This record gives sequence, structure tokens and C-alpha cells, in this order.
Amino acid sequence: MRHERRRSGGQALVGALLLTVGALLFAQNLDLFEVRQYWRYWPVLPLGLGIIKLVTGQSRGDQAFGIFLTCLGAGQLAKTLGYWSPGPADIVAVTLIVVGAFFIGRGLFGRSEPDVRKDSSDFISAFAIMAGFERSNNSQDFRGGDLTAVMGGCEIDLRQASLRAPASIDIFVMWGGVEIRVPDDWTVDLQGTPLLAGFVDKTRPPAIATEKRLIIRGVALMGGVEIKN
Repeated sequence: MRHERRRSGGQALVGALLLTVGALLFAQNLDLFEVRQYWRYWPVLPLGLGIIKLVTGQSRGDQAFGIFLTCLGAGQLAKTLGYWSPGPADIVAVTLIVVGAFFIGRGLFGRSEPDVRKDSSDFISAFAIMAGFERSNNSQDFRGGDLTAVMGGCEIDLRQASLRAPASIDIFVMWGGVEIRVPDDWTVDLQGTPLLAGFVDKTRPPAIATEKRLIIRGVALMGGVEIKN
């Protein structure tokens, strides 16, 4: 039987970032590459994170934060490259422009509702970076998902969902947390790897033997994963 493999862009992005940083540090330790001279380009990090927040933001709050990070990174990068040297007055002006644009947008298009809503899809995917993701799923044929939280959190409520076959959720947490709530008749199989972190199963064993099994896989780095009823 062929198993379907689902891709996770969020986890791939985090993995690529960690791989790049690790490779640079390793090259520095072997005296193959001088990394310190490039530390002055640190604004690329908030610039990249800001663009990611703009593209993947689940709410206007996320997008507003993305605009802030993008402006901060772009301004500091321009200063590093010698194109612009922002002073305190420039920072205040840019901040007022961004905040003013945000309020104008909210006034014209209305206030967005929190991203806490029902989801009937069979597969749930979340990528929370410096933000929160909350979702309630009521699929009657839940098949699994992937959750990524970097300096953020994910709260998934599966108490209205049902399983027809064992399902798995792949998790990556770094400086954040994930909380999953499952029905009383599900069995949880915890296979996570904690690194200065914790994987905690607080669910109650089903009163009757059941084949409804949820497998939790993944890595938690200085974060936490908790499953409960």
C-alpha cells in the first residue's frame, strides 16, 4: 500500500535556516570561512522574517507585524550598505506611517476576526513564527497534519473530529509550544524527541479498546508539546 507523503513548507524553511547557520559556524570553526565579517548583514534576518509574515500571515495583526519587521530590516540593511542612515526622527516618521496605514486599512476594510475557526479538512497544517495559530477541526476522516512553531504557539482542538484509520501529526517546535486536544476515545502514541524541552501526554486512556490512534512525531527544541483531552 502506497502512503501519501505531504510536504511542509514551514518545516523545510526552518530546516534550511538551521542548516545554513550550522554550516557557516562549522566552516568558521575549521577556519575555512570567516563568518564574523558578515555579521553586519544581520538585518537580512528581520527582513526575511517580515516577508514571510506578510506572505503566510493568518491575520492582519500578523501582517502588520510583518510590515514592521520588513521596514526594520530594510532600513537597517540600507544603513549597512551606505544608502541611508536613519536617525531617530526617521524611525519615528516611518513608525507613524506604518501605524497610520494600518489603522486606515482597518477602518476601510473592517476589523479581522481572530484566527480561531472550524476546519473540516482532513489534513491540518500550521506555520506560526512569532505568532499564534488556533484551529478547531471537525473532520470525520482526520488524516493528520504538520505543525511548526518558532517563537510562537499552536493550539489545535480535535475533540469534534474522528478517525477512520491511524493518523500522524509531525511537529517542530523551537522556543515555542504546541497544544493538541483530542477526543476521549483516541489513543495517543507519542514518538517525539525533546531537546531541552518536553513532550507531555496528559490524555486519559480510553475506557474501551479502540483502533483510533493518533501518532505524534517530531522535535521540540527549548519548547514544549502537550496533548490532552
